Amino acid sequence: MTRILIIAAATAFLAGAAQAQPGGREAPNPDTDKDGKVTLAEFRASQSERQSRMFARMDGDRDGKITQAEMEAARKRAEASGRGPGGPGGGGMFLARMDANKDGSVTKAEMSAMSEQRFRMADTNKDGWLSKGELLMMRQRMRGGPGPE
Repeated sequence: MTRILIIAAATAFLAGAAQAQPGGREAPNPDTDKDGKVTLAEFRASQSERQSRMFARMDGDRDGKITQAEMEAARKRAEASGRGPGGPGGGGMFLARMDANKDGSVTKAEMSAMSEQRFRMADTNKDGWLSKGELLMMRQRMRGGPGPE
C-alpha cells in the first residue's frame, strides 16, 4: 500500500495538474477508438506528448536526463509561476523509484516506463484495459482524492 501511495504521489509531482487543461477542461479521452476500453497502447499515446513537454521543462541542461537538482529547480519554477504546488517533498524518493538503472538521473525511457506502471496499477481487475471507472479512480488518486465510492 505504501508503494502505491508513493508512486501515486510521485506521479502527481511530475504531472502536477496535467489531468486538467487550462480553463478547467478535462484532459482528452485516451480512448481513441471509442470502444469504451483504454488499452496500454492508447494510454501510452495519451501520455507521450504531455511527458515530452514535461521532460523538456525539467531537463534544464538538455542532456536527456533529469537529475534531482533539475527536478527541484522545475518544482520551484512551477510554484513561482503559479502552476500549482510543486508536489511532495519526496522528490529524491521519487527519483530513486523512477531511476531504473540507478545512475542518479531519469531518462525519457524511464519516465515512459512509469506510465506502464500507472496503467498496471489502475487496471484493478487485471483485464488488460482500463474502464471509465478505472480511469476516474486513477485521476482521483492523482489529484489526492480517494476516488469514487
